[in-house]
Amino acid sequence: MSQSATGRHARRRQQTRDALVAAARALFEARGFERVRVEDIAAAAGVGRRTFFRYFASKEEVAFPEHRRRLDRFGALMQERLPGEPPMIAVQRALVALGAHLMATRDEVVAQQAIVDASPTLIAGDRARDREWDDAVAAALAGGASPTTRQRVTAGAMMGAIRSTLRVWFEGQGREDLVRMGLETFALLADGLAPGRARAQGPRPTTT
Repeated sequence: MSQSATGRHARRRQQTRDALVAAARALFEARGFERVRVEDIAAAAGVGRRTFFRYFASKEEVAFPEHRRRLDRFGALMQERLPGEPPMIAVQRALVALGAHLMATRDEVVAQQAIVDASPTLIAGDRARDREWDDAVAAALAGGASPTTRQRVTAGAMMGAIRSTLRVWFEGQGREDLVRMGLETFALLADGLAPGRARAQGPRPTTT
């Protein structure tokens, strides 16, 4: 296949995928996720059911169309880590870059989140995808090694704070500057997550 033919094929595939995503979003908004079938999405996009499954493994997957791409983009950004850059700073830089992309597509992102929030099935699916993000950040902090407990807890804290920040952003319909919000969130976390920081004193467990 020539380079030009390969390019045309890739564009057609992207157009079909975009049509499926747009059709799914419109149907989910109109009927709710649970009342839409894969056949409905395929028909609205002008393709067959088999074509749908060439692009998405399930109806739930088309409701989170950018999840895998964002994880892949995060991994690619971590590969661009600067010489001597601490892993935590590299993770923050990558997440801020992803926040800038969300800002650039805010209307679609906010609309998608509204669909998720209206569906018990998608809320559960969102939580499962959150765990993938926690694991990806923990792996990035570990730099290829098996994440330690501290790294896993740090990743959970970072992503928990990011999810809270996103929730505020969504509630404001994406009108605020998400990059600024993310930087402020990381600044709030900095003291608690700084390596070597003395542990907060709390009640000691009692033994019997």
